[in-house]
Amino acid sequence: MPFEYQALAIMTLFFLFAWLPTSVGKWKAFGFKWLASNRYSLPGQELPFWAQRCERAYLNLKDYFPAFVVAVLILGATNQFDECTKWLAGIFVVGRMIHYTAYALGNVPLRALSFFTALFANLFLLVKILF
Repeated sequence: MPFEYQALAIMTLFFLFAWLPTSVGKWKAFGFKWLASNRYSLPGQELPFWAQRCERAYLNLKDYFPAFVVAVLILGATNQFDECTKWLAGIFVVGRMIHYTAYALGNVPLRALSFFTALFANLFLLVKILF
């Protein structure tokens, strides 16, 4: 299997479980009963800051993951995988995982660096489709 598809599979697994830290934060802050309910607002109660950051990191991942999926699938369908796409797919995966972790830990410089690294890797993958 081409590395790009493996990177897509790894990213998909990461995506499928990236919601978990936020849910743990909600469970600790509001309890299981609230977590299993329709999730009405609790006046005066907030999610811990780390869980808020995890939630924003997950939302950001949801915004940027689809473009990676499209890029990898189109590149694969058009037989355009090469050494460059292998590196770019790997950079995207590592960048997004670092971004999520840095976001959760509140490390803004690392978060920004990893975000833009992954973004540019994905943009280059998408541009490769056109040229």
